[in-house]
Amino acid sequence: MKIVLFVHNFPPEFLGGTEQVVLGLAKGLRELGEEVVIVSGSDAFHPGGRVLTERFEGFHVYRLLRDPEETYNLELDFGSVGDRIEAILDKEKPDAAHIHHWSTLGMGLVQRAKARGIPAIVSLHDLWTCCPRFFRTPRKGVRCPAGAERENCVRCISPDLGDPDPGALERRFERRQERLRRELLEAVAVLVPSQSLARRIQKHLPFDGPLEVLPHGLLQEPKERAVPRDKNLRVGCFGNLVPSKGLDLLVDALGHNASECEIHLAGHCPQEGYMDQLRERAKRHGLPLIWHGPFSAYDPHPALDLDLAVFPSLCEESYGLVVEEALARGVPVVVSARGALPERLENGGGVVVRSGGVMPLRIAVSNLIRNRKELDKLRAAIPKSFPTIMDAARRCQVLYKAGEPV
Repeated sequence: MKIVLFVHNFPPEFLGGTEQVVLGLAKGLRELGEEVVIVSGSDAFHPGGRVLTERFEGFHVYRLLRDPEETYNLELDFGSVGDRIEAILDKEKPDAAHIHHWSTLGMGLVQRAKARGIPAIVSLHDLWTCCPRFFRTPRKGVRCPAGAERENCVRCISPDLGDPDPGALERRFERRQERLRRELLEAVAVLVPSQSLARRIQKHLPFDGPLEVLPHGLLQEPKERAVPRDKNLRVGCFGNLVPSKGLDLLVDALGHNASECEIHLAGHCPQEGYMDQLRERAKRHGLPLIWHGPFSAYDPHPALDLDLAVFPSLCEESYGLVVEEALARGVPVVVSARGALPERLENGGGVVVRSGGVMPLRIAVSNLIRNRKELDKLRAAIPKSFPTIMDAARRCQVLYKAGEPV
């Protein structure tokens, strides 16, 4: 079969969590004997729009640039992109389409495929279908709604759209949601990586169609396990190093045990000056802070440098791959009770703490730093196996075939 994977961006331009999963899935499908083509959006623009043809790790990639007038908005009516997507589908004639995101490619991807007799499945990687700001992290002074009501959403997104009439904006918002519901209902299957994300989509979109939970799984089988050390514990985290990941809380929580541990961070830090702020914060506590910088799949995994991994995220995480990456390398984990992170610890190996405050985190990490037997118990309870991206690829392969015309 030939499969086209649609995603809002793709390396080398950008490699975030969704892009890592899509790349991993593409490799898994190729290993299963399928032909994979990538159709990617971009954060770059070109007058009149443009399609670039690229190769990345052996995959044929179409990268679609929007016209400068086609900036991000509620409607996502990107005419220059939509016409080119239809041309790509007509040229490639795939057996199935797999949509991973719409935000730079525009609405109607499922329907464009369906109009050509191409079955489409959808994977939801975040809360974008419920929230135009992607993560349900509201601006100051606004509270996210408990259900599907829109009043607070309108207040939250209005400044991004030039403060239009609230009534008109609410109607535009509801039209957006209706178009997304239609996309999901017309898909052969809708996949989510966690129960937490499924509940959020059902409640906030809202959506009453079927959702299948399919974990992303480990992108690589670990070849090494971390070796615990006896003296100062190496505590830290890895991934995208931004304030919403709760790193300030982590530094303050570890400051209470500054003489007994050191903090290790690894990953890209996109916000200018943020790492300097963290270093200064750690210095005030007398806490050694080591930033190892960005890492790639070809580098030794940063979990190997840790005795305890801590992910005190303030976001509604949709999966928590970093948690499984640490556990799979024999590293116990502490996570905040946000989104899907606790699901990654359902089989043992870690501790869940209340999100947003330093005290619950301080108590949890202090207990493990000072009581090595408790840390050893967590390490011993880590599961022996984890889901993998190959498991996900095999399930997707079944779904692609199930959607083929008879």
